[in-house]
Amino acid sequence: MDSTLDQIELLCIAAQLMLENGSETYRVEETVRRMAAGLGLAHANITAFPTSIFIEVDGSTRVRRISRRGTNLGRIAQVNEVSRRVEHEQMSAQEAALELEKIQHSPCTSQHAMILAYAVAAASFSLLFGGDASTFGVAFLIGLIVQAVQPLFIKTEMGVLFGNFAGGLLTAMLAQLFAELIPYGSVNAAIIGGIMPLLSGLLMTTAVRDTMYGDLVSGMARALEALLLATSVALGVYTGLKLVTMMGGLLL
Repeated sequence: MDSTLDQIELLCIAAQLMLENGSETYRVEETVRRMAAGLGLAHANITAFPTSIFIEVDGSTRVRRISRRGTNLGRIAQVNEVSRRVEHEQMSAQEAALELEKIQHSPCTSQHAMILAYAVAAASFSLLFGGDASTFGVAFLIGLIVQAVQPLFIKTEMGVLFGNFAGGLLTAMLAQLFAELIPYGSVNAAIIGGIMPLLSGLLMTTAVRDTMYGDLVSGMARALEALLLATSVALGVYTGLKLVTMMGGLLL
């Protein structure tokens, strides 16, 4: 991997990995510049957006479309480590390419672990919003069900939006139905706790950091994405409340 084009491709892979796993755009650009310096590419230009990457070196340009986004801070940290080793000439371009490929194919957190983590988070949030032990148990069950259905939306168009809508819908309906079957502490606390893990707090934080670092386009785009995701959850909750009310359920 001695040619400039191969080195640019390596930079594209590193940038894509970071954007796909939730990194801020300024961090992506900094990482690519660091790697470029270590590879001897003194005049590398990088522009990153949440959905695309543009890298230019000595008249050669690469554009990479980012169509999948998520959150995996472990992968971001691993790519950062590779970039620092390349910068300090402790790793060759070939070794970096192999390491990035290994990171790209590293297993994500298992679905069983995600279901359990979501359920614990939902139940814990319910306590913060005035729930008691019974509300904790109901929110835990709701969290198990909501996270279990999320993989059904991953591979669909606008899957995240539909997944958040379905999560809000299920949370509102299940919280009220459980209240009719087995009365418990607070329906409101169960609903709020159930939807809290769906809300994109990290995405909004990333938007603020991008804006503070001068990446206004990326910051506004991420803020809009966070707002859309929160809106889809709210619409799901509203729809769930109305559906149960229409069926004669509990009216909050």
